[in-house]
Amino acid sequence: MSLLGDNKLKLGVFASNLDGGLTATTARERHRLSWDTVARVARQADEAGFELQVPLARWRGLGGVTNFNGCNYEPLTWAAGVSAVTARSNVFATVHVPVLHPLVAAKQMTTVDHISNGRFGLNLVCGWFPAEFAMFGSPMMDHDARYAYAAEWLAIVRRLWNEEEEFDFEGRFFRIEKGMSQPKPLRRPPPIMNAGQSPTGARFAAEHADIAFLSISESEPFDAVRAKFANLRRLAREEFKREIEIWTGCWVICRSSEREALAYRDYCLREHGDPGAVDGLPKEVLPPKGTPPEVLEQFRFKAMAGFGGVHVVGSPQQVVERMREIASLGADGIVLSWVNYEEGIADWVRDVMPGLEAEGLRRPAAPSPR
Repeated sequence: MSLLGDNKLKLGVFASNLDGGLTATTARERHRLSWDTVARVARQADEAGFELQVPLARWRGLGGVTNFNGCNYEPLTWAAGVSAVTARSNVFATVHVPVLHPLVAAKQMTTVDHISNGRFGLNLVCGWFPAEFAMFGSPMMDHDARYAYAAEWLAIVRRLWNEEEEFDFEGRFFRIEKGMSQPKPLRRPPPIMNAGQSPTGARFAAEHADIAFLSISESEPFDAVRAKFANLRRLAREEFKREIEIWTGCWVICRSSEREALAYRDYCLREHGDPGAVDGLPKEVLPPKGTPPEVLEQFRFKAMAGFGGVHVVGSPQQVVERMREIASLGADGIVLSWVNYEEGIADWVRDVMPGLEAEGLRRPAAPSPR
C-alpha cells in the first residue's frame, strides 16, 4: 500500500478554499466561497473516496474584475475545518514557509493532525508571487536561497514533530534555543508534498518530499512526460534512497458529449473569462518577449483555468481515457478542479468513476464511516 492508499490512480480535490476555485470567470455558476459550500465539497469528496484534499495558499489576488484568488480561506484553518467534517480523505495544508516560523507552523500542523485523527499532510511552498511577499515587508529571496531556507525550515519542523527532548539549532536562517513542541503528530511524521519544477526544485522534492507535484502540458509528448516522471523517481531512489509518489493536476469539464463540453468551456472562458487575472501574473511565469502572438493567446486562454494543470474537456469516455493516459505515464495521483466543485464532483462520481473502475485504475469506494 502506498502513502495515500492502494488505488492505482489516486484522486484529490484542489483549491476549494478559493472563491472561483482555479477558474478566472464571471460565469454565474462558478464556485462561490462560503464555509457551507466548502464543507459540502469536502464531504462529497470524502464520501466518494478521494484520497486527498489540498488548498492553494494566497495572500492577495491576481487582479481582473474578479480579483482572481483574492478571496480565500487560509489553508491551515481551512484544513482544520475540513478535517472536522471528513472521515478518511488526507487533508493537506499549503504553507508558504517564508511567512510562517517553523515553531508556530509545527504546533499548528500538529493541531490539525489531531483534529483529523492522523490524516494531515503538508504541501510546502517556497513562494513565487513577489507582490504577496511585499505585503509582509520583505522581498522574495533568490530562487536557490528559497529552497535552502525551506530545507532548514523543514528540518526544524521535523525535529519538533519527532524529538522528545529539547534541542538547539543554529543554521543559516534560523537560531533555535531549546526547541520543543508537544503534543506530537499522530502520524509521525505527516507526509510532505512539494511542487518544485526547476532543477533545484525537483532536487528538493526528491530529497525531502513524499509526494512530488509535477505540472504537465497538453503539448508535451508522452515520452517526455514519462521520462520526466521516471527521472525524478530515479533521483530520489538512487541519490537519496527514497521512494516518492508523483502527482499532477487537471482542470475538468465533463459533459455528455465533447461538443457540449467544449461549448461550456468557451462559455466560461471566452464569453465570461477574466483575462485581467492573467495580467496579474508575475513576469517570471509569463512567456518571454518575442513569443508569437498565437502562442501568447493560447497561453492566456489556458492560464484562466487550472493553475497550469492539463485541461481535460470532453465526454465521460474521453475523460476516462485521459486519466488512463496520465496514469500510464507514471502518475500516482491527480488533483482535480472544476468550474463548480459540487456539480463537478457529482458528475465525476456518476459518469467518470465507473469508467476508472472498469479500467482497473480504482476500486469502488467503501461506504463512508460517516
